[in-house]
Amino acid sequence: MKFKGKAAVWFWGIFVVGNALFLWKLIFSSNNLPELIVGMAMFEVVFLPILLRNYIFLGLGSVTVVFGIGKDSIKISDIIEVYQTHNPIASSAASLDRIVIKGRRQEIMCAVQEKQRFFEELKKRNPQIKGI
Repeated sequence: MKFKGKAAVWFWGIFVVGNALFLWKLIFSSNNLPELIVGMAMFEVVFLPILLRNYIFLGLGSVTVVFGIGKDSIKISDIIEVYQTHNPIASSAASLDRIVIKGRRQEIMCAVQEKQRFFEELKKRNPQIKGI
């Protein structure tokens, strides 16, 4: 089962404003054209994958978080606790409305649009998970 990742308004704002600034500089400045094109390409390489590949896949035996070019998995049987957080620490999330999936040996932080539905489906697969 696939759950769409959450991207906050502020994240979209950074993307839109960044592109607008690059376009404005490209149109109104003939100086440093190659550097502007390279800079804009790098900006797109960072932001577009995050906006286009941002989801959580809940399989029969594992949870896989896909965020941009990165991917992380945790076995459902290893999950001890799942809870909500607004922790701003770096994670696989483009929103501060996040969840923490805590396992025996690892922890994944992500943002999902349908949190309650995700929690319910996860609980069906492992009723011993705390915090849901």
